[in-house]
Amino acid sequence: MEKDYKFIDLFAGAGGFSLGFEMAHYSLVCAVEKDEWAVDTLKANHAPEKIIHADLSEIDEIHNIVDHDVDVIIGGPPCQGFSNATSKKKDIKDPRNSLFIHFVKWVESLSPQLFVMENVPGILTKKNSKGESISKIIEESFKDLGYEVSIWKLNAANYGVPQSRERIFFVGSRYKLIIPPPPISHFLKSKKTEKKEKGLIPAITIGDAILDLPSIKAKEGEEIQEYTLNPFSKYQKWARKKSNNVFNHVSMKHTPRLVSRFKAIQDGINFNELPDELKVKARNGNGVLSNSRFNSNYRHLKSNEVSHTIPASFYSSFVHPTIPRNLTAREAARIQSFPDYYKFMGQRTLISKKLLRRLGKDHSDRLSQYNQIGNAVPPLLSKAIADHIKKFLVQKETKLEKEELTFSTSHTLVSASLHQKSVPYSPKF
Repeated sequence: MEKDYKFIDLFAGAGGFSLGFEMAHYSLVCAVEKDEWAVDTLKANHAPEKIIHADLSEIDEIHNIVDHDVDVIIGGPPCQGFSNATSKKKDIKDPRNSLFIHFVKWVESLSPQLFVMENVPGILTKKNSKGESISKIIEESFKDLGYEVSIWKLNAANYGVPQSRERIFFVGSRYKLIIPPPPISHFLKSKKTEKKEKGLIPAITIGDAILDLPSIKAKEGEEIQEYTLNPFSKYQKWARKKSNNVFNHVSMKHTPRLVSRFKAIQDGINFNELPDELKVKARNGNGVLSNSRFNSNYRHLKSNEVSHTIPASFYSSFVHPTIPRNLTAREAARIQSFPDYYKFMGQRTLISKKLLRRLGKDHSDRLSQYNQIGNAVPPLLSKAIADHIKKFLVQKETKLEKEELTFSTSHTLVSASLHQKSVPYSPKF
């Protein structure tokens, strides 16, 4: 019988990391998240009693929350920029002064067999003001706790996610064990070396991921609606399991001018070559055209290709393959490999943080549905990681059981031998 491995998810967000581990048949002990709307999403999709709405920096007594053994701790502390330090004497680029340190404290307090910490690729090249490598600081922080650390750079597209999304994972083992990254299952057409690998299948495309969803135009859609087409790919069939409806599939309220801009882009016109009447105008510029380049916006997704990386504010980044509009939250969730039954709570979008601060509404800053989806660890990538590290957990359990059995058998033989000879036994330590 397979052991029930238990895990904790810190900085849980919308729960993509957790979902992957649950797909791999781990049991969630608790997920900790401070954003109100993300917590609502977690509670709507996981056991509500296991969701803790709290700021990790304000939790002092960890054992008051978790009172039994935990096998794995996962999470993605927001280390980008390391801007959470408040003291001018501290280096804000040093992870020891960021929320990362709270992840370390939970690992130190609970001593899990393994931990998996996710972050952006840029963390490998960042340095603090002293010129010290950020990734090295992170690695040494865990080694000081007795963990051997492996660093993986994984692309979600290689694990069945219809998106080219590279992320870094720090994987720590309490048993001084270097764990290699999980073997890839899918190859990207642009990677010739991957094509040569045996047993790999092509990466999932945008068309295979989303084109069975209800075809809605700008300003159309409902939070809950029925499927209108039959699935035509394995990925679509997988996404629909356990779901009789489509959730969060509502289009942005684009103006006719913006729809015309999207149509032109879909027709193959380069964004910088659009006619003036379709170009972006400067804010409060009385009709003057903007000088911004918008390099990451207005990218037309192709049906026969994998998606670009879905960012936290992707709602204005991509143009749908066949319909002149941006992606819906559900389409992005499919691209992130969330199954259709997974519901996202809170508002679909929010105005920018800068504008909220300007209006004195910092307290209204929440993670919208788009933010939650874009920030998430893709569940299928998480599942690949969970399945892979489980092999090492099982291997370690088996080794410990054999050592215990060997000791028990040896002790029994010694006791039997002594009994037969009637010789008093004095153990030597």
